Amino acid sequence: MDDERSVHSLPPSGKDMRTCWVIDHPAHFQLFRQWFRDDDILVVTERQELDAMLVEELNQHILRVPRVKGSFLQKVSIGRRRQKAVRAFLQANPVFRVISKGAPFELRAAKGLVAERWYLTDTEVNTAAHKLAKATHILLPESWEGSLNATHTYPGILPQAYVPLNSSAWESAKGQVQRQIGLSEDDLVVFHRKLMGGGIHDDAELVNYDQVIRKMEVHFVENKESAAATDGSAWDLPVQATLFDGVLTGSTTLAAEAVVQGGPTLLISKAKRGFLTYLSDQPHFFHWNEDDLFDGRFTEMANEWRTHMRETRSSGRTPVIDKTKAALDDLFGQPIP
Repeated sequence: MDDERSVHSLPPSGKDMRTCWVIDHPAHFQLFRQWFRDDDILVVTERQELDAMLVEELNQHILRVPRVKGSFLQKVSIGRRRQKAVRAFLQANPVFRVISKGAPFELRAAKGLVAERWYLTDTEVNTAAHKLAKATHILLPESWEGSLNATHTYPGILPQAYVPLNSSAWESAKGQVQRQIGLSEDDLVVFHRKLMGGGIHDDAELVNYDQVIRKMEVHFVENKESAAATDGSAWDLPVQATLFDGVLTGSTTLAAEAVVQGGPTLLISKAKRGFLTYLSDQPHFFHWNEDDLFDGRFTEMANEWRTHMRETRSSGRTPVIDKTKAALDDLFGQPIP
């Protein structure tokens, strides 16, 4: 952590705390948007899902930057270009703080220019970014299982700050999906989103489960990771996924969003996260994390998941509620109505 207080004298009042928000992933938009103010600025990564989300007009001045991906040398080259562009953007648009989730280059670009540089992460394996970030403030979940030290922590997990923590949408939609696709109301319909990889840590955590899910006695509605870039669903995805009987995915983000809304969720991924540990005692969360070894234990887990989907049809869903949003409001300012 960098302790660099000389770039400002006194902290501004809340209304004057102009902020640069770094948006590197659709979930970052979902989370941060509630605190945007008209004079804030945004750094938004060039990726299709974010292009679709920007169709909705925003008042903030926006800089688009390339996505850091590819080989190690490509990542270094892209990161340097990104850092240079962001520094020029910040020089032209002075702010009091930069807030970034998992993206380090904006914080490096801001060193010496911006008083507060907030680095927020819930992804322990993103160690390269942890080392690169030049942060004055490090915000971690209380469930953090990594070696990075926090200046601030928050309870619960991030989706609890931006998804609706009630089951009203699911209750009103119950049975409609079956009717729309011509199935019996007794049939289980599952929202399936396959992770395509290419992220900083995706490839090491992907599990090939294509063959095993074909044998499952459920009807899958497919939603590819790239679909949100073309069908305009990026903003609606966290709620849309929970309108079905359950969710099956390789995405830790989507799994967490579904679980906190009470949706029976099967995550197939080798990912290890503190926030997954936090969710592990929820009866409607099932996590298979053993590569592509699908033995009798997986069959048992999948059967339990299907049983839970049927049980929640009659018993209802129980969202996972914590004080996450209130804690972040205290740090970032009250949400804009």
